[in-house]
Amino acid sequence: AAAAPVSVTLVPATARDFTVELEATGTVTALSSVDVKPQVSAQILEVHVREGQFVQAGQLLFTLDARADEARLKQAEAQLLKDQATLIDVRRQLDRNKELLARHFVSQGAVDTSLANVQAQEAVVAADRAAIAAVKVQLSFSRIAAPGGGRVGSIVVYPGSYVSPTGAPLLTITRIDPMAVAFTLPQRNLPDALKALASKAGGVTATLPDGRGVRQGALNFVDSTVDAESGTVKAKALFANPDHLLWPGAFVTVKMALQTLPGAIVVPQAAIVQGARGHVVFVAEPDNRAAMRPVQ
Repeated sequence: AAAAPVSVTLVPATARDFTVELEATGTVTALSSVDVKPQVSAQILEVHVREGQFVQAGQLLFTLDARADEARLKQAEAQLLKDQATLIDVRRQLDRNKELLARHFVSQGAVDTSLANVQAQEAVVAADRAAIAAVKVQLSFSRIAAPGGGRVGSIVVYPGSYVSPTGAPLLTITRIDPMAVAFTLPQRNLPDALKALASKAGGVTATLPDGRGVRQGALNFVDSTVDAESGTVKAKALFANPDHLLWPGAFVTVKMALQTLPGAIVVPQAAIVQGARGHVVFVAEPDNRAAMRPVQ
């Protein structure tokens, strides 16, 4: 006896442009994270920021004890004044010897000696100015400013702490906006990713966990090598992060549009059946019978 008819659901197959997307798990990474260290060994006089504060480039972070450098600067400036006075005196002697030479009261050798003294003293004054500049550079190290904008991490020192260039970082400044998301691409999708990167059309979405939203970004980096073990390529996408929901180290679901198939026949994924002859779908014939059709 023939089997009883089975009720099925019919869905029309439609032709439309279909976007091929890659889905992967991405890791949120900061574009920059800078460890701040002192350039000289000194005692901290004042801490001008607090943990978790957002700072701008050039904002003052720490003030170090600079009394020794200030004293050296005053000493160098006093030496410059002394040598400038000596330079004025040897120039006056040179002018006097030139006048005496014109009257044949001194020899040319005396004038040459005076000229050499002037040139030597000018070199001494130039060295004094260079010494002052060096002390000012050293003195500038007592004010530690932010090298870039971002969020201040934990601060491990306090007023009175003695710090040195070889010690632990004073703090870390992490740039929060914009933010990057790192993920991997299968090797077979590398040509599509490079094409999207070159055309600046690589749209990427990042879905935050627990339904906290979706961010729209753009592909901005594809690595130059393929990992021989996994057969994948590292990639990064850039996202605006004004509300700071993307946080360094967090995991997000990444979807990237690789290419668009024009005029593709679209059916529900559940309708695709894997059989011995490959992928097939069941098509409703005019006589209400189901027929298998191979698909690619």
